[in-house]
Amino acid sequence: MANFITGNQLTEEVYDVIHKAKKHLLIVSPYIKLDDYFKEELFENHKKNSELHIIIGFGKNEKNPQRSLKKEDLNYFKDFPNVSIIYIPKLHAKYYANEKKGIITSINLYDYSFKNNVEFGVISETSRFGGSGIDKEAWDATMNILGDNHTVYIRRPNYKKKFLGKDYLGSETNLDLTDELLSGNLPTKRCVFDFMNETYVNEEKATERLSREEFDLQKISEEPILVETVIAAPIVIEPNLKEQILPQGKALGKLISATNLGKIKGKSFNDVIETMVSNNYIVDKSVISEEGLNIGLNYRENAKGTKWIVYPESLAELL
Repeated sequence: MANFITGNQLTEEVYDVIHKAKKHLLIVSPYIKLDDYFKEELFENHKKNSELHIIIGFGKNEKNPQRSLKKEDLNYFKDFPNVSIIYIPKLHAKYYANEKKGIITSINLYDYSFKNNVEFGVISETSRFGGSGIDKEAWDATMNILGDNHTVYIRRPNYKKKFLGKDYLGSETNLDLTDELLSGNLPTKRCVFDFMNETYVNEEKATERLSREEFDLQKISEEPILVETVIAAPIVIEPNLKEQILPQGKALGKLISATNLGKIKGKSFNDVIETMVSNNYIVDKSVISEEGLNIGLNYRENAKGTKWIVYPESLAELL
């Protein structure tokens, strides 16, 4: 059932959606500005709840995103143990929801709006898991919008399973593109749903299966490949393997696979790929960008013509 609300009832209901969230808290607001009441009374206790997934969607002001969400408030949200922050350039809608109810409204999460503006809203108390009604429709539509826009920050909790329940071991930042956002240089869109909600330290993380060539490469003892001059022709370095030295590139020391590069810093294959994409060195796991060629990335090829990317060992410092 949906009800129209305004005035003090609207502000109190939005406060309750935030304060009473236990599992899910969705905040969609083009403009966000937090005063002490928002921080200390509504949000602060959530820092103790790693089970609560907070999703922040904000937008507008593509040339200056800090007009929509100041760096101070952005950094405040980054401290929560389980949070996703998504930038939506064309956002104008406002929606607040937790696992029990949602509010479609005109009000931004902005202290001035709560104190001074005339605002309207519709509140619906329906379960979005197997439920129906306007709130479930709003939730599902919002999830689609979030998935199509720029994920700029992901922080997820780590747990260790035990016989009855699990132990929280702290949280890990899986993605941080906030500097790129604030400088107006966001890379290719990252989808919020590409990131797991939580991980367990006594389980293998869900990673992409290695190709046979990538697996075999881990077994090969790689010798340093130093290139001091541009070489156009292939150099045979092992039976059935050849290193293609491209005219644009210059290797900067030992060239190793993404998997072995990650092992230097205790990172996964996917972690390496994400870092290289965010630095514009590769387009994806199989294509090197022009900038990547310039700093020494290269292709390795087996006798069957299958190629994969190798990286200068010095790039481990980026991980």
